[in-house]
Amino acid sequence: MVANVMLIVEREFAYPQQRLFRAWTEPEEMMHWRGSPGWHVEQESVTSESKLGGKHHHVKVRDNDPSVRVTTDAVFTEFFDPDVFVAKQKITGDPGIDPSIPMELRVEFIKNGREGKSCLVRIVQGPYDPSRAEFHAKGWELELNRLQQFLDSGPEGVTR
Repeated sequence: MVANVMLIVEREFAYPQQRLFRAWTEPEEMMHWRGSPGWHVEQESVTSESKLGGKHHHVKVRDNDPSVRVTTDAVFTEFFDPDVFVAKQKITGDPGIDPSIPMELRVEFIKNGREGKSCLVRIVQGPYDPSRAEFHAKGWELELNRLQQFLDSGPEGVTR
């Protein structure tokens, strides 16, 4: 099959736009929540240059089999703090993704209300093979659950 499906996943968070943007772009925050249940991000693998043209790298590792690793290498092609970033990605180690086909990840942070105390996060990513798109959409939903838990846990230095 041809990879021709773009995923769109949205979630409303009761946190300001800047807080969400930081959770997505700062390595010391991303390492705590990225990965679906049963996976974790190898903390020492996370690097991210938060700017246009900046490079990003992280490795997700399966908890019960550390030999299973999915690597993401990306370059930010758009970076407008705190509104949106877009990255061109190369993902290796995921059997549902052809590493020779570049993927695009767009994450929008849309503040809601006059005071901006909540934010809609919209993820657009692809292209995916149609037979695998729903699986990856579910993966994003699970990661967003982890993001919510991370934000709610209020680690030191994290503010609402």
